[in-house]
Amino acid sequence: MNQTQYLAGQVSDFADWLASRLNGAPIHFSAPGTASYVHLHHALSAYQWPPRAKAPLPISAPGFPYRHPVVPPLLRNSNLATNAAVLATLQRELRKAYSGGTANPLELAGVVAAIFHWGGVYTSKGNKPWLLQNHLALHTVLRGVELDHSRGDDTTTIAGLRFNSGMTKVYSLLIDDFIIYDSRVAAALAWLVHRWWVVDLRKSVNGLPPLLRFGCLPGNGKMAPFRNPDKAVFTTLRSNPAEHYMWNVRANWLLGAAFAKASRPVNFPDLQSVEAALFQMGLKV
Repeated sequence: MNQTQYLAGQVSDFADWLASRLNGAPIHFSAPGTASYVHLHHALSAYQWPPRAKAPLPISAPGFPYRHPVVPPLLRNSNLATNAAVLATLQRELRKAYSGGTANPLELAGVVAAIFHWGGVYTSKGNKPWLLQNHLALHTVLRGVELDHSRGDDTTTIAGLRFNSGMTKVYSLLIDDFIIYDSRVAAALAWLVHRWWVVDLRKSVNGLPPLLRFGCLPGNGKMAPFRNPDKAVFTTLRSNPAEHYMWNVRANWLLGAAFAKASRPVNFPDLQSVEAALFQMGLKV
């Protein structure tokens, strides 16, 4: 399915509704025992990351011979501006290393490791060993997704696609207008579409359009049970890279359309700020 096909009918209607929320209409978000946000920009103002102080870069160790970029440290619960500065550095260094092709695999892997580290997903049982095993082929992996994405379709043709909550952070910095689609953002999108359909339109949840039944992702820690607002409606994706990619692309299109319809909303300077508000909402879902 291409962008025009997706952004039609009821998806377009939801994009209109979301655009009005970017322009200040209330969302009345609440979840038991957590913060509530009357407006979407309240969630943006509350943005904080990470939950614990984070060293500038992952610790170098034998077997991980990457060349990391220079990245400032992040204090616990750093605000949006501080995180934006770190991400701007990571994006610049990622694109620079990527533009060099296959000539500098240790520099490219060093930036990707730093992005994983920023996102809290440089884990010993997941992204860390995968990167070590694949760092020499990393440019090929990223190039494959970039080319696949340029086809303008929400399906992937890549066999053995690497796509998870860690890699979506990498792709979001590599590809223009590609948001992070992790468990928090997915949960927030699902909550918003559920509210639009059930509360505002007063329709049965069973009739929610399939194209708006955003795939949710398993969370970690104490919030893990709450990263899906309605498990009977929204599928929880588990180790399904193709479906994760599909919903990420659809979310890119939807948020891009809503942002365009909102016509330069006062409280949201760019698409990444919308993503950040959803991230903060999803922390509480």
